[in-house]
Amino acid sequence: MKKTHSIVASAALAAAGFLAAQFAAPRMAVARAIPAADLGPAQAVLLEGKDGAMKLMNADGRPGWGDEPTAKAWAIGAVHVDKILKRLLDNKSYQDDRARFDEEAKNQGQAFQKEMDALKAQYGEKTKDDPDFAAGQTAVQALFERYQKWNAGLQAAQGKLMAEQVEKAYRELVTAVDVVSDRRKVDVVYRFIPSATPFESQDLGNAMIQVQARTFLRAPESVDLTADVLKELNLPAD
Repeated sequence: MKKTHSIVASAALAAAGFLAAQFAAPRMAVARAIPAADLGPAQAVLLEGKDGAMKLMNADGRPGWGDEPTAKAWAIGAVHVDKILKRLLDNKSYQDDRARFDEEAKNQGQAFQKEMDALKAQYGEKTKDDPDFAAGQTAVQALFERYQKWNAGLQAAQGKLMAEQVEKAYRELVTAVDVVSDRRKVDVVYRFIPSATPFESQDLGNAMIQVQARTFLRAPESVDLTADVLKELNLPAD
């Protein structure tokens, strides 16, 4: 009987070991390999301070420390907007639009000049005593007033065209920044001019604008996304 009891006990122990191995095996299969130097995983870490403990946690992939959506660390970048906008505006599509505008303005200007030449030919030799002198003066004055009105409209149209082109280029820039930021995992992107860039100003007002445009007095080179955005827009880097 003692021998039979020993055999049964051994079999029970073997079965228990087999079951333990079967249940333990899946758990080992899903376990993450954690480097020996790392701590965790953990839901949060409490950091003591003079105002109490701060709860540091993973907030959507960013270090977070509170319940507010803004209570987290953000990855930042910066883009030399002025540099990119100038290169976008130098693209052929933008140049072609400006060239068409200039050509139309040139043709209209030449039409005014032809009218003026015709009036000169008709009234240029007239003296004040000539009966047609007053009519010539009236015709020239009317043409001059039409020219002034046209020229004012031309300048307004030219300003509107440039404003539309700048906005269009800006929208292209923002789209490229979004693509690069998503790829680089950047949350906030500033516009900036590198502080080492020489000033392009000849008076105090412009110099102050140059100062204000330099967002960072100092920043690590790694935050500069300008080269990546230029590449995304298929623009030359230098």
